[in-house]
Amino acid sequence: MKIIVLISFIITISYSTAGTISFIGPCSSDPVFKTQFSIDNISNAGKVTIDTLKKFNIPHIGTAQGMNSIFDTPTGSDAIEVVSDNEMHAYGWCFSVNGFEPAEYPVNIEVLEKDHILWWFGYATFKDGQWITQCTPSHTRQAAQFCN
Repeated sequence: MKIIVLISFIITISYSTAGTISFIGPCSSDPVFKTQFSIDNISNAGKVTIDTLKKFNIPHIGTAQGMNSIFDTPTGSDAIEVVSDNEMHAYGWCFSVNGFEPAEYPVNIEVLEKDHILWWFGYATFKDGQWITQCTPSHTRQAAQFCN
């Protein structure tokens, strides 16, 4: 009986410490993809991201330093939304680890197997000659150029 309880406890601990990685696209707050990841001891958010995208054959442009496109999202001038003569939104991918948005490249952010990595397609606002926001989730605007 003690062995069964011990095995159940170990399985529960192993399952509950699995890390997760999720990707939220341009048009909905629901993840377009979510999975668990396993690492040996310590890794970084960039490596876990690239390993996940490759493992599941998810189209992407980027490296462990950062992502330009995931799931064929636009890049370059196709990722710019002109709102008015003095305002624009520049779209791209942002990330957090356990709800914290670091001002660092993903490769510089250590993750453990129990952590949660979240990527979302977001935008930065340039208005009246200065950047006033960054990493606002794009699904809050649902810009026509991304959401038909």
